[in-house]
Amino acid sequence: MQMRNLAIATVVAVISLVSALPAAAQETVLLTIDLARAQADTELGADIQRQVTELEEQFRVNLQAGGDELQAALTEVQEQHEQFIITDEVFEQRMMELQQQDQQLRARYEVSTQAVQYARGRAAEAFFRAIYPDIEAEMDERNGTALAELNSLVASSEDIDITDDVVVRVNNRITELEV
Repeated sequence: MQMRNLAIATVVAVISLVSALPAAAQETVLLTIDLARAQADTELGADIQRQVTELEEQFRVNLQAGGDELQAALTEVQEQHEQFIITDEVFEQRMMELQQQDQQLRARYEVSTQAVQYARGRAAEAFFRAIYPDIEAEMDERNGTALAELNSLVASSEDIDITDDVVVRVNNRITELEV
């Protein structure tokens, strides 16, 4: 009899605690978003991608020009050496200078690569900050209490994916962002 009374008292206590919790704490409504698709499918995402691509292209053009100049200088030095226009000593000195220029060009390539990676990270952050009001509005409309990146889930139902609705909201609100 005491066990039965204890069980009833425990159930009553749990029901009282649960009913005292706010509605959001009682039920978690998980929504998902595919941020990569949102970025790919929005005009804003396309604008940001265009800016990053332009930066990459600037670096590529500058590095290509440096490589072309280096190759031309190397060809010239080799031809001058083969035609006995310059001495072995001058040839070796010029080759050392060209090797230093090659190392500098390789260092510029590394810096450029890092700069593009940094720009991509900043662009992703800027994109998320820009679309957050739209995500928040969609979560409010669907009474969402948690949001997960769709690609981090093993499986999910399509009806909790807000990507398409966020894309529409973003395209209606913002199309450009300077990153």
